Amino acid sequence: MSVGLPFLGRLWRTRAGWLACAMGVLATECASLPAVTGGVSYSGRFALAVDGVDRHETMSGRFALTVDRSEVTLDLSTPLGTTVARVQSGAAGARLTVPTAGGLRTEQGPDPDALSLQVLGWTLPVSGIGDWIEGRPAAGRPYRLDPGQDGNALLEQDGWTIRFEPRGSDGRIRRLDMSRPLRSDAPAVSLRVVLDSEAGS
Repeated sequence: MSVGLPFLGRLWRTRAGWLACAMGVLATECASLPAVTGGVSYSGRFALAVDGVDRHETMSGRFALTVDRSEVTLDLSTPLGTTVARVQSGAAGARLTVPTAGGLRTEQGPDPDALSLQVLGWTLPVSGIGDWIEGRPAAGRPYRLDPGQDGNALLEQDGWTIRFEPRGSDGRIRRLDMSRPLRSDAPAVSLRVVLDSEAGS
């Protein structure tokens, strides 16, 4: 069994798909994605819910985010820790890569958010998450920021609503709740990320 791009979105649309994807990667000794070096790294857990017409899907796992100036790399893993997709964004455009039995397979496009919708069937906020995870809007694009009370700020940008929990004693944000409403061409998405204590190093 190989885990290719045409099947990845379908596999991830159920909790069982995570295990099937992980088993496929391990059983076929698929090519592995190289480690990302440099930049600022974040890691933690995520929970995702996708809602559309006659559609409700949930999934959870681990994520690793690396921000190196304009280059952003987001790895998604199963709860078992197997990396099953990497989304990259930078000056050269966007790439989505998955390991398969035949090697690494990549889809490319000008925009990472649109590319994730095309391949996975739902939108990932790759173009903004590198800034949002630090509690700030992405530069050069319109936004609305409500500081809120007790540090519970709310940001609206790129069609997403981002809610920040108050910063911890170290000044860092530990949880973000990101949501995007249902559109005619895309399902609604709710994404929560909880950062590990050492994230942002």
